This record gives sequence, structure tokens and C-alpha cells, in this order.
Amino acid sequence: MIRLSLRIGHPAGIHARIAAQAVLRASRFSSSVFIRTSRGTASLTRLADLLGLDVNHGETVELLADGPDEAEALTDIGAFLRAEPDPTNPRRTLT
Repeated sequence: MIRLSLRIGHPAGIHARIAAQAVLRASRFSSSVFIRTSRGTASLTRLADLLGLDVNHGETVELLADGPDEAEALTDIGAFLRAEPDPTNPRRTLT
């Protein structure tokens, strides 16, 4: 199992659209991926659990992954969750 600490870059935090995209990204990997906050831990394969954590912009979270492609999973999902808005197009994020 490996871990990665990061700050959430999406301006609205992990809201429904971002959470759904995170779940889709996590489902591409064989490894189990979890997110841990001060309010609890959720699997990134369970949308409702992820939304229940109510993760806000700028909040520091920990991603955990365990499995054969754990490093790739954390790199991909970590980059996605860290993404800041693209200043030239506020509806897009840099990933």
C-alpha cells in the first residue's frame, strides 16, 4: 500500500461531477484506491461515500492505493484532484 498527500485544487471541491470523474478514473485501475480526510475514509469506487466526505477546495487529503498498479493510480488520480482551473477558460481544469 502506498499513500499520497495532496490539496484539492478544484474550486468547488469534490462535488458530484468531479466525484463521478474520480470514480471513473479509479475504475480503470486494478488497485483499490481510497481517499482519507479528517471526516473519514471512502473507496473511490463508491460515489455516494466519496460525496459524503464533503471535501472542499484547498483541503488536504490522503490518497491510498493497494494493488499491482498502485503507483499509476495515485499519479493519475492525484493529478486530477490537484488540478487548478485553467485561467483562460474557467470551465476547464488543467490536468
